[in-house]
Amino acid sequence: MTDVYVIGSSFPALAAALEFAEVGLRVRVALDTAEPAAEPGGARDHDGALSAFLEHVSAPLADGDEPNRGVAPVAIAPQRVQLRNAKGGWTAQPMPAVFGIPAVPMDAESLAILGGSGAARAALDRIKPVLTIGKVHEIGTLVRNRMGKTALERLVAPFVRERFGASPDQVEVAVAAPGLNEAVTRAGSLSGAALALADRDVARETRISPRDGWPQLRASIISRLELYGAEIHRGLPLDAHPTAVGWRVTESDGHRLEVRVAVADPETVVPEAIAAACALVAPEAWRAHVRVEIEAPELADAALAAVQMVLLPSGETWSIRFECDTTQTWSAHLAGPRFERAPLTTGRSGNVDAAQQVDTEVADAARQVLAAADVTPLQQVTVELHPAPHLSLDRRDVETTAREALREAEPSLLLVGSSLFAGDLADAIADARSASVTVRRRLTGIAE
Repeated sequence: MTDVYVIGSSFPALAAALEFAEVGLRVRVALDTAEPAAEPGGARDHDGALSAFLEHVSAPLADGDEPNRGVAPVAIAPQRVQLRNAKGGWTAQPMPAVFGIPAVPMDAESLAILGGSGAARAALDRIKPVLTIGKVHEIGTLVRNRMGKTALERLVAPFVRERFGASPDQVEVAVAAPGLNEAVTRAGSLSGAALALADRDVARETRISPRDGWPQLRASIISRLELYGAEIHRGLPLDAHPTAVGWRVTESDGHRLEVRVAVADPETVVPEAIAAACALVAPEAWRAHVRVEIEAPELADAALAAVQMVLLPSGETWSIRFECDTTQTWSAHLAGPRFERAPLTTGRSGNVDAAQQVDTEVADAARQVLAAADVTPLQQVTVELHPAPHLSLDRRDVETTAREALREAEPSLLLVGSSLFAGDLADAIADARSASVTVRRRLTGIAE
């Protein structure tokens, strides 16, 4: 009997497989042979979990072996971007800042973006008393009250829309900028709080990637699994049914096997019985993302990326970011507003017709966004759907409770993946590793 059957090629799924294989459990991994989604350029790593995993994978297996430097973590510090200024052109965002909130509201960049009256209103923050200590929950309300509407719309809203796909009035301060409310109380002003938290914000927004890229990381993990004796099957299972002792899995070639624990990522095509469980922990909201190569836009500084919001006639607000890579190729990354969809249509295992309809509608909207931003695409747009980040701590807690309840009710099924953490890869990998350790203790008979 196979101890653990892992479905999929996502990094959380492979991280879980590694935790089981490293202690000698019999592991079989069914790899997804479909074309993988575009890998992230870098992933935010607020508590170091992703860096720790990459260091683990890159470490030598035995004394005297060379480390695998190709998958060692590389930090990508956040860079300032250009925003639309008061005259409609582009100006580099004021720095230092926290989520666009400037530490110096009257510097040259703030004046250019806000205009004289907007900058003067923002500067009142320095002398306005803090009267709502601990009572301002939404970042939109906090910035509007302290610095005014113009500062909110031109400096902060573009970043909130890009990250969350929602209005700043819907996003909790504790989610967008942890510690900001407390810092306002200590500093006596929002700009003072931004100055105090600027370094911490840089650390939180720094992205991590493997030195030689994400495909090399995947290949290295699979190679490491094989060295530990894990079986690698290329192709996802056709069927899976729960049994008294685990699961009976049927693979694509008709091979059947009994397994004690099944591990799956909800964003992978999974058998119906596992998909039903995935629906119980499906994300609350999703977003459409489009990346397309474009002609070089007219910017004030070609060395800096640029971010702006676009309001469509439909009423939808999209975010668009222009950036140039090391080959001098320009691309636009478009991100749409949050929307809900039926849980069983998550991943690639849902209703194909419905998914194609979404893709068509999103592609049409993306072309409108590009036209409104006055940029020319050089290729057809392609659409990807990803979970939208949480807007509140309460919503995060609801999804955490649902995930833990499922694991307690179905101990032979372990669901892992970024969709369980609102798209956060670092959190998903940390969870996959810790949850796998708990399960492997039970499988090896050492659970408390």
